[in-house]
Amino acid sequence: MFPSRDHSYHHRLHAFAEEAERLLMMLVLVLFGGMITHAGLFAHLDIWTILFTALTILVVRPFAGLISLAALELPWREKLVISFFGIRGVGTIYYLAFALNQANFPEAERLWSVAALVILVSIVLHGITVTPSLQLLDQWQARRQSSR
Repeated sequence: MFPSRDHSYHHRLHAFAEEAERLLMMLVLVLFGGMITHAGLFAHLDIWTILFTALTILVVRPFAGLISLAALELPWREKLVISFFGIRGVGTIYYLAFALNQANFPEAERLWSVAALVILVSIVLHGITVTPSLQLLDQWQARRQSSR
């Protein structure tokens, strides 16, 4: 029989898994930084790649997120915040590596440059904006609940 979610062992195991995930993410980000500096990940960037990155992060991903959340009964501001921040983009490295091993892509180096730039801009942009965004959302929710 499996322990219930309320069991103390479950909580300790969950806390351990979260801490392990944070440590592994930190290691991946350090390795990612090393790849940017020493492996020339940005060697194939041009103005179109930079514009594509901006469009992806600021328009396409939030719009896709809003569409995917349309059926949920959440306030529109929550949907907007969830859509803007999306999911972690480091999985992109895995998916791109898998795709490049399965098929032949012309300009694979450019794909790596695009992926690296999207991940880097996402880390910086979301790292800067997450705290103010969540504070604004909390203030809005507090006002909404006090007006009820």
